[in-house]
Amino acid sequence: MTLHGVFVGIDKYNDQNISGLQYAAADAEGMHGILSSHLAPADRNLRLITNDAATKPALLKAIGEDLSREATEDDVVLLCFAGHGSPETGGSIDSSSRYLILHDTEYENIFSTGLDMERELPRICFERVRSKLIVLFVDACFSGRSGGRTFEGPNLFRRRLRQGVRGFVKLGDFDLGEGRIVITASDDNEVAREDATLRHGVFTYYLMEALNSNALDDSSTSIAALYDYVSSMVHKSTSGRQHPILNGRNRLGRLPVFR
Repeated sequence: MTLHGVFVGIDKYNDQNISGLQYAAADAEGMHGILSSHLAPADRNLRLITNDAATKPALLKAIGEDLSREATEDDVVLLCFAGHGSPETGGSIDSSSRYLILHDTEYENIFSTGLDMERELPRICFERVRSKLIVLFVDACFSGRSGGRTFEGPNLFRRRLRQGVRGFVKLGDFDLGEGRIVITASDDNEVAREDATLRHGVFTYYLMEALNSNALDDSSTSIAALYDYVSSMVHKSTSGRQHPILNGRNRLGRLPVFR
């Protein structure tokens, strides 16, 4: 069994109309660092993609091409994205979609240059990759509100449409179940916050804390227990202003915990 990971963090955007962030790259680097430090080398295949390397073609290749060829049915896939999200009008003026904003996304052309959360992302992550357990963490938000990891795209603005172990962990020691799971940093109408004290996105900070501390009790954690911990800590840290959301199919899905 191999854990395949793709960790994406974007603070800097090519389009000057898209404001920069402070800690999205640090989020990706932190998650990558936890797994590369604690998983046995033979059990891991990890990619770190940050800032100007995190273009739409690069992500489509890393996940839809490379990962789809490398990951087997018995492997585990962990995908993490930290950066801006944005709502934007979809096929009609009365509907809207959610997009991950990449380094090369164009502010005026989010539909064609962003990554559609409802259409493109499930295809490249969940349809092309055959592993039985795939978990996607998204530290971005799509409310279009000011602040945090979101912004309001031009069409939406015009139309106002709201919507420590010793040694390496070996994966063969665990039964990690299966599922197709997405955990996002906040609800649709909320902002995913960065915190200068934590020097991370609030969601990713507590996700890393859960995976790399004594916060959870066992050597592996169920997805449900991981979500419960992260959600409660994010809620507490933001005074109830941010609530992570879990979606997908989960059949006894688990992830290792690294103390």
